[in-house]
Amino acid sequence: MKLRVNQLSIAPPYVELPGDLTGYAVTLDLSHSDAAHEATLGALISEIRSRGASRVVITGSPRELQGTHSSAA
Repeated sequence: MKLRVNQLSIAPPYVELPGDLTGYAVTLDLSHSDAAHEATLGALISEIRSRGASRVVITGSPRELQGTHSSAA
């Protein structure tokens, strides 16, 4: 099951998110977000994970977000 969240609609205290996300794959769509929204992304991901989400997927970002790239060794 997938819960799709639009980044623009979510802000602390995250009352719009279900209290129990256990087993959900949560997709954050950043296609309509600006830099200010992306700056708070870490807190939102932490909140989603603390509510039990099994996976957080980020889509719609036209550029690579800091800390999301993998380095080839």
